[in-house]
Amino acid sequence: MSATVLIAPLKMLIATLGTGTLPPGAMSGLRQAPSTLGAAADRSATTIRIAADGWRGDGGDAAATKARRLTEADSAVGAGGADVARVVETAAEHVRTAHVALNGLVDSFVAAAATVPAVTTPAGLAALVPVALDHIARGVQVVQRAQGELARDTTALESRQTASDVPSEASATAAPVGFGGAGTRVVLPDGTVVQAPNERAARAVRAALSVQGTPYVWGGTTTDGFDCSGFTQWAYRQAGVELPRLAQDQDLASVPVSQSDLQPGDLAVWSGHVAMYVGNDQFVETGGDPVGVTPLRTTNAGQSFEGFYRPR
Repeated sequence: MSATVLIAPLKMLIATLGTGTLPPGAMSGLRQAPSTLGAAADRSATTIRIAADGWRGDGGDAAATKARRLTEADSAVGAGGADVARVVETAAEHVRTAHVALNGLVDSFVAAAATVPAVTTPAGLAALVPVALDHIARGVQVVQRAQGELARDTTALESRQTASDVPSEASATAAPVGFGGAGTRVVLPDGTVVQAPNERAARAVRAALSVQGTPYVWGGTTTDGFDCSGFTQWAYRQAGVELPRLAQDQDLASVPVSQSDLQPGDLAVWSGHVAMYVGNDQFVETGGDPVGVTPLRTTNAGQSFEGFYRPR
């Protein structure tokens, strides 16, 4: 057995965490939002002046009111875009810092192993076990610290309204109380129409249902094959929401909800499993079987049930 096997859990942490490197230009659009939407706000302000000077009566007042609202929305969304870019870049830096620290621990272990004589013998490997455990424990601390930082970044991100979260007058009056409007409607495989709590949850449910039949693969995170948490992570990623990799961590990125308050997109979490609620007393999940729809339940192969959660 190679000494590198002892440090395999640390390498798994590195693979799960990622590098934190954003694609080139990923944030440029958001950073430019204030100037782009500021110009739109200026045009709206010009419209207000024109309407006030040359268009009298109820119609002119209504047009000026609409333009004023557009001005306010453009300004707010522009400022929000810049703030979102800053938060995302900060979060990426937190991931990069943790990535560097974890790789440093791997290098440290490799250097320690090089000093152990007969490292491939049982005695040599036994001498390395406490060293490996110490490095792994330090790696877990690095990841936990990054999780705390990312949780704060998530809170900061949620404090900003994005353009998709700003309802129009029509959607605001037409949306049922407690739901996000017609865009949150989801049609289940049995033909039932359900309402998700917001568009992101609806997109995640639609994505999850679109890959029914995908085989179960332990450790799988792609449409070639999923494990339970890789599947829910992938589905929410299609909606622009990044969940932790492991089932027991996905509840940390969510808020608890009661069974009576379940809505499509909510997660059911056990000690070693996670499933997505899609409405109509049904889950979509994978766990030994291919991705498919199953009845709502709180038991799973003797595992302890942690509860229901709504991703933030």
